[in-house]
Amino acid sequence: MSLALNDLLICCRQLEHDRAAERRKEVEKFKRLIRDPETVQHLDRHSDSKQSKYLNWDAVFRFLQKYVQKETECLRTAKPSVSASTQATRQKKMQEISSLVKYFIKCANKRAPRLKCQELLNYIMDTVKDSFNGAVYGADCSNILLKDVLSVRKYWCEISQQQWLELFSVYFSLYLKPAQDINRVLVARIIHAVTKGCCSQTDGLNSKFLDFFSKAIQHARQEKSSAGLNHILAAFITFLKTLAVNFRIRVCQLGDEILPTLLYIWTQHRLNDALKEVIIELFQLQIYVHHPKGAKTQEKGAYESSKWKSILYNLYDLLINEISHIGSRGKYSSGSRNVAVKENLIELMADICHQIFNEDTRSLEISQSYTTTQREFNDYSAPCKKKKIELGWEVIKDHLQKSQSDFDLVPWLQITTQLISKYPSSFPNCELSPLLMILYQLLPQHRHGERTPYVLRCLTEVALCQGKKSDLEGSQKSDLLKFWIKIWSLTFRGISSEQIQAENFGLLGAIIQGSLIEVDREFWKLFTGSACRPSCPAVCCLTLAMTICVVPETVKTGVEQSTCEVNRSCSSKELMMKWLLLSQLEDDFEDRTELPPVLHSNFPHLAVEKILVSLTVKNCKAAMNFLQTVPGCEQHQKDQGEPSFSEVEELFLQTTFDKMDFLTIVKECAVEKHQATVGFSVHQNLKESLDLYLLGLSEQLLNNYSAETTNAETLIRCSSLLVGVLGCYCYVGVIAEEEAYRSELFQKAKSLMQCAGESITLFKNKTSEESRIASLRNMMNLCTSCLCNCTKPSPNKIASRFFLRLLTSKLMNDIADICRSLASFIRKPFDFGEVESGEDDPDENLMEVEDQSSMNLFSDPGASEAGMSGDGQSTFGAMNPLAEEHLSKQDLLFLDMLKFLCVCVTTAQTGPVSFRAADIRRKLLMLIDTSMLDPTKSLHLHMYLVLLKELPGEEYPLPMEEVVELLKPLSNVCSLYRRDQDVCKTILNHFVPVVRNLCQGNMDAENTRDAQGQFLTVIGAFWHLAKEGKCTFSVRMALVKCLKTLLETDPYSKWAILNVMGKDFPVNEVFPHFLADNHHQVSMLAAESINRLFQDMKHRGSSTLLKALPLKLQQTAFENAYLKAQEGMREVSHRAENPELLDEIYNRKSVLLMTIAVILCCSPVCEKQALFALCKSVKENGLEPHLVKKVLEKVSETFGYRRLEDFMASHLDYLVLEWLNLQDTEHSLYSFPFILLNYTSVEDFYRSCYKVLIPHLVIRSRFDEVKSIANQIDEDWKSLLTHCFPKILVNILPYFAYEGTGDSGMAQQRETATKVYDMLKDENLLGKQIDHLFLTNLPEIVVELLMTLHEPATSGASQSMDLCDFSGDLDPAPNPPHFPSHVIKATFAYISNCHKTKLKSILEILSKSPDSYQKILLAICEQAAETNNVYKKHRILKIYHLFVTLLLKDIKSALGGAWAFVLRDVIYTLIHYINKRPSRFMDVSLRSFSLCCDLLSRVCHTAVTYCKDALENHLHVIVGTLIPLVDDQMEVQEQIPFLTMMSLRICVLLSRKLNTVKDPSHFWRK
Repeated sequence: MSLALNDLLICCRQLEHDRAAERRKEVEKFKRLIRDPETVQHLDRHSDSKQSKYLNWDAVFRFLQKYVQKETECLRTAKPSVSASTQATRQKKMQEISSLVKYFIKCANKRAPRLKCQELLNYIMDTVKDSFNGAVYGADCSNILLKDVLSVRKYWCEISQQQWLELFSVYFSLYLKPAQDINRVLVARIIHAVTKGCCSQTDGLNSKFLDFFSKAIQHARQEKSSAGLNHILAAFITFLKTLAVNFRIRVCQLGDEILPTLLYIWTQHRLNDALKEVIIELFQLQIYVHHPKGAKTQEKGAYESSKWKSILYNLYDLLINEISHIGSRGKYSSGSRNVAVKENLIELMADICHQIFNEDTRSLEISQSYTTTQREFNDYSAPCKKKKIELGWEVIKDHLQKSQSDFDLVPWLQITTQLISKYPSSFPNCELSPLLMILYQLLPQHRHGERTPYVLRCLTEVALCQGKKSDLEGSQKSDLLKFWIKIWSLTFRGISSEQIQAENFGLLGAIIQGSLIEVDREFWKLFTGSACRPSCPAVCCLTLAMTICVVPETVKTGVEQSTCEVNRSCSSKELMMKWLLLSQLEDDFEDRTELPPVLHSNFPHLAVEKILVSLTVKNCKAAMNFLQTVPGCEQHQKDQGEPSFSEVEELFLQTTFDKMDFLTIVKECAVEKHQATVGFSVHQNLKESLDLYLLGLSEQLLNNYSAETTNAETLIRCSSLLVGVLGCYCYVGVIAEEEAYRSELFQKAKSLMQCAGESITLFKNKTSEESRIASLRNMMNLCTSCLCNCTKPSPNKIASRFFLRLLTSKLMNDIADICRSLASFIRKPFDFGEVESGEDDPDENLMEVEDQSSMNLFSDPGASEAGMSGDGQSTFGAMNPLAEEHLSKQDLLFLDMLKFLCVCVTTAQTGPVSFRAADIRRKLLMLIDTSMLDPTKSLHLHMYLVLLKELPGEEYPLPMEEVVELLKPLSNVCSLYRRDQDVCKTILNHFVPVVRNLCQGNMDAENTRDAQGQFLTVIGAFWHLAKEGKCTFSVRMALVKCLKTLLETDPYSKWAILNVMGKDFPVNEVFPHFLADNHHQVSMLAAESINRLFQDMKHRGSSTLLKALPLKLQQTAFENAYLKAQEGMREVSHRAENPELLDEIYNRKSVLLMTIAVILCCSPVCEKQALFALCKSVKENGLEPHLVKKVLEKVSETFGYRRLEDFMASHLDYLVLEWLNLQDTEHSLYSFPFILLNYTSVEDFYRSCYKVLIPHLVIRSRFDEVKSIANQIDEDWKSLLTHCFPKILVNILPYFAYEGTGDSGMAQQRETATKVYDMLKDENLLGKQIDHLFLTNLPEIVVELLMTLHEPATSGASQSMDLCDFSGDLDPAPNPPHFPSHVIKATFAYISNCHKTKLKSILEILSKSPDSYQKILLAICEQAAETNNVYKKHRILKIYHLFVTLLLKDIKSALGGAWAFVLRDVIYTLIHYINKRPSRFMDVSLRSFSLCCDLLSRVCHTAVTYCKDALENHLHVIVGTLIPLVDDQMEVQEQIPFLTMMSLRICVLLSRKLNTVKDPSHFWRK
C-alpha cells in the first residue's frame, strides 16, 4: 500500500476515535487527503479494479458512515434543553457533517461514478427513514439522491425495480405527512425523478401505487396548497402513460375519481401557468384513454360512464371560462400579448367539443360538484350547484359573431379550425353554410389585423372538409358556391401580403382540391407575374392546381411585351417557368443581384422539378398526375421521431377490435413491374426554353463562384435542380437516361458539384471552424435528401442515380477523412458512467456551511418553491446517452456526414458511380475497429448505431465479410449497455436492416455462419434477459420486431436458432412465448405478427411475396401459438375474482382472439381449427361473443362473404363434429355458441341448421337429441330424418364401400355405420321408407357424396392419379366426412350393386330420370359460383372434373338422351372458367386453370370419337377461347404445364383438320 493510502487509512480509523476533539482534528486531515492527487489516483485505480483487498472509495465511504453514525449518536444522546448558543453550535455541527458527506461524494465521483450505487442508496434510505436522522440530514441526503444519484446514468441503470419502488414509497409517504415543515417541492421533484426512472428502467409502478397520487391530489385540495403539485402531476402523467397500456379500465376509473378534484383545485386555487399546463396535459391524457382516436361510443372503442360524461360537461364549462379569462387578460393588459391560446388548450377543447356536441342537445343543466367548498365536499348530503350550459355549434357561431376583440375571437377560430381538422366527418352538413357566412364576414375586417391568418386557416379546413362530403344536396352546394366565389376573390386579392401569403395559398389550394369552384385564368397570373415570389406554399398550391386543372395556353400579363419578342408571344407555361426559376420576369441573368428563391429556399423534394417538366409536356395535367401518383420515397419518410401516445390509442382500438388492419390479407403476388411510361409528347420549344433558363442559372453561379464566399448550399441546390429535372424527364419518357448523362444540364451539374466539393476540402484541415459547421450540416442534409435507396421506380430514384454520378471520388474521400478526424477528437460532454453535474469542482468553498433554510427537507415549503418548481421539470433523471444534448456541433456534423456516406454507398450499387463504394465502406468500417471505437463515448455509440442502421442495404446488401466487421463490436456494446433499457431498445430497433443481410450468399460459408452466430448470440442474450424479467416492455417490443424480421428472413428456422444456456431454441418456437408476455403491447404485437409462423414473407423492396409454409410447420405453429395464448389466459383465470384483474383478463382475451383471428386469415389449412378454437374459447375462456362476432364479420368480409352467416355455415359441419367430439356434458349441442352465427335463440339455430346437426347426431345414435330438436322447432322428428336423409347416408355408405386397409379406425367407423343403418331400418324409425327415399333422393345423394371429395396430393391410389395432378400439399380439407375419389367411385359402384335392377353403373340408374344429370351439374356449379374461396372453388372444380369424367366414359350410351345437354353444358361451363382466369396466376388458380384445360381436352377427345357432329356446333367458341392462349405463348407457357399446353395446341389443330381427317383420334395419341 502506498504511503498516501496508508495515511488515509490511519485517518479513517482515527475518525472512529472516542474523543470528539480527535475526530474533529482528523476531519480536516481527511478532507485534505481525499483531494490529494496521488491519493485520488490510487483510490480511482483500486475502485476500477474492483479488488476489495485494497483501500478504495467504497471502503473510505464506510469509514465515513461510521463517523457520521458516531457523531449523530452524540447529538441524539445530548441534553435536549440547552441554551440558544449551544443549540446553534449543534445545528452548525449537523450542517458540517452533511457537508462533509456531500463533499466526499463529489470528490469520489468527480471523474466517474466510483462509489457503489447500493452503498449510496442504503446510506440515503437508512438516513431518510430514521426519524432522528431524517430530521437532521434528510434534506442533504435527498439532494444527494436527486443530484448525485438519480442524475448519474450509471446509477440510474443499476437501481433495481425493488429499490425504485422503495424510493417511491418512502418519498411519497414523506410528501403525504401532515407536518408543516416538509419541503414538499424537493420531495415532489424526487418523486418525479423516481417515477420517470421506474417507468423507463422497469415495467413501471404497480397499479396499487395509484392510491398515492390520489391521496396527494386530495391533500392539495384539503390544505389549499399546491406546493410541488406540478411535479406530482407530471410524475402521475408519466406513470399513467406507462400504466394505461395494461390497465386502461383502471386508469379510466381513476380519472373519473380524481378529475373532479383537479377541477376544484383549478377553480378555487390561484394556480400558476406551469401547473395549469400539467393539469391540461393530464386532462388530455384522460381524453385519449377514454376516447382513443376520438371514439364516441362504447361500440366504437370508447370507455363510457355517467361520471365521466359529467366531468366532460364540467370541463367544457371550465375551459370556456378559462378562454374568456385569457381573452380578458389580453385586452386589459399593458404591453403586447399574443392573441392566440396555446395549442394544448385548443386541442383539449376541440376534443371535448367533439365528444359532447350532438344535433339533439342544444343546452343542458349540469351539477358543478367541483365548486363546492371543503366542508360541503365532506357533507355528502349537501346539494351540488346547478348550471345551465349551451352546447353545439351554436356556441361556436355565437362566439365568432359577438366577439369584436381579437383576444376573444382568435381562440374560437383556433378551436373551430382544430375541431374541423381533426374530426371532419363529425361536422354537420347543415352547419356548413352558416359557418361559412360568418367566416366570410370576418375575412375583410382588419385585413392586416392579427385575426386574419386564423380566419384563413379556419376557412382552409372548412374547404377541405366540404371536399370530403359526398352527400350534400344540390341547393346547398349552390349556396356554398356563392360564398366560395366571394371568398376566392378576397383571398386572391390578398395574396400579395407576405405576412399571410402561406395561409392565402393554403386556402386557394384547399378550394381547388375540393373542386369547390372553377379556376379561372386570373388564378394562373399569380404564377406568371410579380404578385408574389415563389415560395413553398405557392409551389404546393400550383402543384395541386396543375394536378386538377388544365393550364391555359396563354394569359395576359402587364410585362408580356417587355419580356417576349414581338413576333413570338410567350405562353403561360413559359411565363410560369421563368417565374419559378427567376422570380421576376423582367430580370436578366447578367443583371441579377440576388439569387432567386429556387436556389436559397427549401421546397418539397422534387416539387419544382415536377412542375417544370410537366409544363413542357403537351398534356400538362396528365404528366403532373403521373409524377404525383408515385408512392412516397422511403428514404424521405424515415426518422419520424419518438412514438407518441397515438400508438397506445391504436392499441386500445385493436384491443376492442374497432381497428382491424392486422386482418388485411396480402395476397400472393409477383414482384410489381413498373408501369410502362405513357408516351408523353413535349413542346420542344418549351423544353429548349427550360433548358436555357436552367443553364443560365447554373452559368451565373459558376461565373460568380468563389471558394471563400460562395455558399455551397446554393451550388448543391442548383445541381439538385438540374438532375431533378433530368430525372423527371426520364420518368415521363421524354429522354433516355444515357442521353441525360450526355446532356449539357448534367455537365453543368457536375461543375457545380465540383465547386461545392471545394468547401469540403477547405474544411478538411480546419474542422474546428464553427462558422462553417452550420453551413456544412445543411449541405450534408441537402445531399442526403437528394438520394433515394428505395426499390420502386420513381423520379426520385432516377434523380438519385444522376446525383450519385455527380459525386467525385475526391469529395467522398474528403468527407470520409473528415469523419475519421472528427471521430478521433471528441469533445466529451458525457462519458458512459461519468457524473453529470452542474456543480463546480469540489474545493474548499464546498465545505462552507450551506444555508439550511433553502435546502432542508423539513422547512417552510413556501421559502423554496419559487426557486425549485420551475425550469428543472424537463431535466429530471439521468440523461439518455443517446440524447442530442451530449453532442457538440462538430459531433452532429460528423453524424450527418456519416449518414450521407452510408446512403451513398448503399445506393451506389444501383448503377455506375465516380467513386469506389467498397473503399468508402472500408473507411467507414475502420471507424468501428476495436483500436478506434470506444462505445462508452456518446458520439461513438451514435456512430455505431448509424452504421448499424444505414449501412446494410435491402436491395443491395453488404458483402458478408463486411457484415461480419459491422457486427464485431455488437456484443461488447450490448454488454456495456445491457442495463440501460433506452439504449438496448434503440440497438434492437437498429438491428432490422442487418437481419435481412444475413440470408444472402452461400449459407455454408464461414463468413455467413460467423455473422449469423454473432447476431444470434446477442438476440439469444436479450431473450434470456427477457425471460428473467431484466428487460422492460420497450426492449421486449424491439426484440419481438427483431424476431419477426428473423422469421421473415428464415421462415424455416434453418439457421435462426438461439443458443441459451447450452440449449438450442429455433426462433419459430421462441416467438409464440411472447403471446403470454405480461405486457399487453408486447403480446398484442406478437399476436398481430403470428402470421410469420404460417407464411414465407419474402421482402423484395416494397413488395412482399407470400407463400404458405409446409403443412407440418403450420400445424405445429398453430398448436404452439394457441397453447401460449391459452397459457396467458390460465395465468389470470384462477385469480379472476380479483376486481383489479379486470384489465388483465380483458387483455388476455384480446390477445387470444387476435392470435386466432390472424391465423384464421393467413392459414387456409388451419382455418377450420382456428374457427373451432374461437367457438371453444367462447365457452371455456369467456371470450365476449360480441367481440368474436365483430372479428368474424371482418374476416368474412375479407374473404368475400356477403354475410357472417354464410362464412360460418361453410364450416358448420366441422364445428359441430368437433364440438360433439369433446365428449362432456358442458359441450352439448345446446351449449354450442350459435350466437356467432347471428342466431338469437337456440330455436332459430335448430330451425335453420337442422340439416347439418341431425346427421351428426344420427351417426352417434343420439336420437333423443334429434327428438329434442324436433320438439324445439315443432316438427315431427321422423320427417326431419327424411329431410336429412342424403346427408345421413353420406356418413354411412362410403364406409360400406371402403376397401379393407387394415385400419382399425376405419373398421370401427364401418361398425358404427352398420349399427346406425340397422337402427334406421327399424320400423320405429324409417323402416321400409329407406328404399323409396334412396331412389327419390338419388341425385341429391350423388351430389352429397361428390361434395365429400378430398384428393390429397400425396394420395397413392392409382385410380385417382388424374385428380392428384391438380392437388396441392396445402389444399385445406373440406368439412367432414371427406374421402379420396377412389372411395367415392367405390361407393357409386356399391350403390349400383345394391340397386334392385342390378344395373352396371350409377349413371345408368340416373339415366332413368332424364333431369338427374342437370340437377347434379347445376348443384356443383352453384356451389362453385357461391364461393369466393379459391381453395373451395378449386375443390369443386375437381368434383366437376370427377363427375364429368364419369359421364364421358358412359357417353356412348347416350346418357339416357341427355348427352347433348351434358356436352354443351360442360363445354360452356369450362369456357366460362377459362375466360375468368386471373391476370396473374397463383398456385391454386394455376391448378384450377390447368384442370379446366385438361377437362376440356378430354371432352373434345371424347366428342371427336363419339359425337363429332355435335362438337362442330361449339367449335367456334372453343377455338375463339383457346387461340389467344396459344398465341400468347410467352405469358401462358410460363404458367401452364407442358402437357396442358400440348392439349390446347391439339384442340386448335383439330379445328383445322376436323373435316379432312376420317379418324382424328390419332391426334390425341401424339
